[in-house]
Amino acid sequence: MYSSGIRVYLLDNYNLLDFIVLSLYLASYMLRFLVDRWIKQADRHYNGTERAREALVSYNYSEYDRIYQQIIHDVSDGSHSYFMKPRMSLSSLEQVVK
Repeated sequence: MYSSGIRVYLLDNYNLLDFIVLSLYLASYMLRFLVDRWIKQADRHYNGTERAREALVSYNYSEYDRIYQQIIHDVSDGSHSYFMKPRMSLSSLEQVVK
């Protein structure tokens, strides 16, 4: 780059491809950081992980389903939501397994 100039460097296809790959790499880490932050904020708001763990450890599946329904159907504040919603609750999964 120093001997041939910036124009020749920018016109080389390998350098363009290298720039694209590095940009995607950085974007994927940024997205990972943002999603982790959003999930942690939602978990602090609902305290869903701790409450669900306590219900599951005590084999209280009805309590788990109540927590699940409360979190999934909460429309009070869109900034605190788990955006990936499971398709089945735990009790409906138990019925399928039986």
